[in-house]
Amino acid sequence: MREVAAAAGVDVSTASRLLRGQDTAYRAETRQRVLDAAEALGYRPNAQARALRLQRQQAIGLLVPDLDNFGFTQIMRGVQEVATEQDYTLMVVEAGSGEGAGNAYDKLGLEGKVDGVLVAFASVDDPNIQEWASREHLPMVLVQRGTPGYPAAVVMDEVRNVSIMVDHLVELGHRRIGHVSGPLRTDTGLRRRQGFAAAMRSHGLTVRPEWICDGNFHWRGGHQAALHILDAPAAQRPTALVVANLLSALGTLSAARELGLSVPHDLSVIAIDEHIVAAHTDPPLTAVKTPQRELGRASAHMLLQVLQGNRPSKLVLPTPPELVVRASTAPAPSA
Repeated sequence: MREVAAAAGVDVSTASRLLRGQDTAYRAETRQRVLDAAEALGYRPNAQARALRLQRQQAIGLLVPDLDNFGFTQIMRGVQEVATEQDYTLMVVEAGSGEGAGNAYDKLGLEGKVDGVLVAFASVDDPNIQEWASREHLPMVLVQRGTPGYPAAVVMDEVRNVSIMVDHLVELGHRRIGHVSGPLRTDTGLRRRQGFAAAMRSHGLTVRPEWICDGNFHWRGGHQAALHILDAPAAQRPTALVVANLLSALGTLSAARELGLSVPHDLSVIAIDEHIVAAHTDPPLTAVKTPQRELGRASAHMLLQVLQGNRPSKLVLPTPPELVVRASTAPAPSA
């Protein structure tokens, strides 16, 4: 800082205030001299000193249920971008499921490690999340999850995301369509299943309960759910499956092979979560690309605004999904 001040011809306190953005009382040319000097000397602000000055850790946490889930890759990337832009460190904690989730809450908030937390794990009826955040005095924003009574959340329009999938299958002539869903204890799984039912009704199609099964957003769950739905004579099973995420879709493809079904000749498969992996499955998966990176960025921005004292509110991203058509969907087989 002293070198920057000397090069710009100002005192150290002036240079410090200008580099912190507190420049309203200074002439534009003075500010520019300080910025030019800082750039020429390669000056970078000391994040630890800033944290001490603001009495913050300059760190935010991100709690996810499963790092195997492709859907979190772009979300994490978006959060990391905003954290880096704002000189924050990002801590990622994998919650797992069951009792491990509560332990992860505690680990993330212990010893004042973070200033606030993004939670991508909360279930609809999570009894621990608000109590934990209140106990740890941690501002919190829910990411692609919702809990009744908690306003700070950023989500996608799941009705629209699933509708584009059903529309595509109907255009291909499919009328018998099933759904490998996410768990209904999660807000995302619930909204995607509701979106599936609404889309089917909009086309005058029957939603058959025996053709809907929870894949738990996981490969193993998707495999078991698809076996449950498809292990029936051809006339009694769906000709297409709408799958709630890419990881479950991998299990669905495996189950179809196990049952001797050809995708897409006997069964069309479409999934949410566009990822490079979807282009390299056998066959390549038709997928819906959702604004996951934008979701991560918006969630991080909301949390930082909350840290500045702003009142949180729920945000539904307006960005529309995109359909990426590949070889896993085809016209419905003839009766």
